[in-house]
Amino acid sequence: MTAALELHGVTRHFGGLRACNDVSLLLEPGARHALIGPNGAGKSTLVNLITGRLPVSAGRILLGGQDVTGQTTSQRVRAGLARNYQVSSLFPSFSVFENLAIVIAERDGLGLSWRGRHGFPRAVADEAEQRAAALRLAVVGTQTVKLLPYGQQRLLELAMALALRPRVLLLDEPAAGLPGPDHALILDALDALPAEVAVLLIEHDMPLVFRFARSVTVLAEGQVIAEGATAAVRRDPRVREVYLGRSHAA
Repeated sequence: MTAALELHGVTRHFGGLRACNDVSLLLEPGARHALIGPNGAGKSTLVNLITGRLPVSAGRILLGGQDVTGQTTSQRVRAGLARNYQVSSLFPSFSVFENLAIVIAERDGLGLSWRGRHGFPRAVADEAEQRAAALRLAVVGTQTVKLLPYGQQRLLELAMALALRPRVLLLDEPAAGLPGPDHALILDALDALPAEVAVLLIEHDMPLVFRFARSVTVLAEGQVIAEGATAAVRRDPRVREVYLGRSHAA
């Protein structure tokens, strides 16, 4: 089986600083993998390398067996990579439906159509409504996004990422900024992600990580210090010392 995502010796240095140093990672289709580590560990840099926002200094990145190391961000999206962001990246003056329809129309190279619904081709409108319903957003589909509670905005971001039909989904702190009661929204959405999509979760919320991830990579000072099944990594003495502390060891 071809891996969904492969990193081979990925390195990025800024002058004399190596923000990521010889990082390797393999995600099979359907993986549920978390990337954790203290602030400054290199997690954000690694995500930017995977997505193409930063070029690598050394190493290779493959998506579905295709070497995308030198490709642009948009080329990687077309190759099957999607991500969300810690900070909202929605169109706040548009409705939920319009946000989803724009992504779907762009994915398929379609424009607007006076024959469709809300100015979009019928196939685009149908899919937008289906994707809104799948994440329980249908009831707010016509509402302006800036008026929605933050939890529903985060769900919409996830729906838009899934609308790209990715083989690899990068989730950068999907629960960041959410009040406690809204965490259940994100947890339910994560549980309902398509089984075939490989997910790389970057998260500081350890209960969420331990609930969702089947395997974990731990970064510290730009290097992998531990990797493996979630339970084993949780017990690793070095991980406990560098990041988790004793409270997460049980």
